Amino acid sequence: MIKDNLKYAKLYESVHPLFPAAFAFLKEAMSSPKEVGRYELAGGAFALVQSYDGKPADLCKIEAHKKFIDIQCVLKGKEYFGVADLSTQEMYEDKFEEKDVAFYHGEVDLLTLTDGDFVIVFPEDAHRPQQGESHIEKVVVKVPIANA
Repeated sequence: MIKDNLKYAKLYESVHPLFPAAFAFLKEAMSSPKEVGRYELAGGAFALVQSYDGKPADLCKIEAHKKFIDIQCVLKGKEYFGVADLSTQEMYEDKFEEKDVAFYHGEVDLLTLTDGDFVIVFPEDAHRPQQGESHIEKVVVKVPIANA
């Protein structure tokens, strides 16, 4: 798991060959808002532009993915983003085959994400997004692992 701000995104572009395009999309979304929806990027990556009201922790699900790395970036608002090592979690719903996601029970550590902050979560990282008390505008870029 990596947490930082878009102004330092250049430090992470070499982690994966599709990260430069992912961060370019995120920077563009920060400077000129995009409509809510899905945007196809190079190499099978895609971006999900989201807008929602933050929820209490008990209404947020802990999840993990096998085929994609997530770069989740808050454009506006404040989100409490839960993270944990996947080995500390107990799976209760496996949807890896149909949706590349499984859901878990367990404890998480909270990160605070505000305008321009992003978190990169890998398959070994369980994460719990959407916790907050305000309206959140966010982009989730899904980067396929197969292209690493």
